[in-house]
Amino acid sequence: VKRSEPLAPGSSTTITTPLRVKIPEGKFSRLGHTGQAYYITQWYPKPAVFDATGWHAMPYLGNGEFYSEFGSFDVLITLPANYIVGATGLLQEQTERTWMDSLSTVPNDGKGPNSFPASKTELKTISFKQGNVHDFAWLADKRFVVRKSEVLLPRSGRTVTTWAFSTPKNVRLWSDAVSYVNESVRLYSQWVGDYPYDVCTAVDGTISAGGGMEYPMITVIGNMSDKMGLDNVIAHEVGHNWFYGILGSNERDHAWMDEGMNSFVELRYMRERYPATGFNVGIPVLGKLTGGIGDAHRLQNELGYRLN
Repeated sequence: VKRSEPLAPGSSTTITTPLRVKIPEGKFSRLGHTGQAYYITQWYPKPAVFDATGWHAMPYLGNGEFYSEFGSFDVLITLPANYIVGATGLLQEQTERTWMDSLSTVPNDGKGPNSFPASKTELKTISFKQGNVHDFAWLADKRFVVRKSEVLLPRSGRTVTTWAFSTPKNVRLWSDAVSYVNESVRLYSQWVGDYPYDVCTAVDGTISAGGGMEYPMITVIGNMSDKMGLDNVIAHEVGHNWFYGILGSNERDHAWMDEGMNSFVELRYMRERYPATGFNVGIPVLGKLTGGIGDAHRLQNELGYRLN
């Protein structure tokens, strides 16, 4: 888009585009679908960030990190009526909120089919709004088992609504997942600073890039083998709401301010939650082989670093 006149400080302009995106299979990138489940991330044209060092026009990289401008989002999504949607921001429609609340109380023992039900011919349009975030992601599946909770922030006393969406095949593994979201929000808020948003969501999905991927107020989690590992990954991805989310650092230029800072707090989280467990519990020789690192939770990351 080329304007005939420069855009003056404090003024605004409107840019429209008939953007079309063909959604790939989820095995290629973080944006994609697995059957009729959709992970809609990195899906719209982003304005380049202009900061003290100039413009940062960063191309999308499937496994890359990002540096994005903060903004206010007002997003409308139209899809078959039986899709369950998790997204950045606050859901606006009361009828949809009531439906989501009802889903959160439906018992599920994990014995139901994991196949996709037929899509309803009736369409619905739902909307999400959110300010002061640097990205917007939404994830949709007709099979989600929904759980809802809330957590009290220790500093301000504000209440944050929390959600966990799991697929039927992983419902037992995810039976306590909403409590992991609660504890992640609570402890990061206690140690780093209050979570500034009203909602935090974790979604059971399939992504090609690692165990999980963070977006403002929502994270998508890949396949996990046990509950402690799920708790760990949820905490790490929720933690990215602070690093780089609230901090807004440039991950490509200063990676330590993203993964480094977040992993530092994540290790504190795991020590707090699981003081008697870790990678080398019962295998003390591992500590000797790695220079005497006695911290079982740190050792797991340390070995991965040394392997690279």
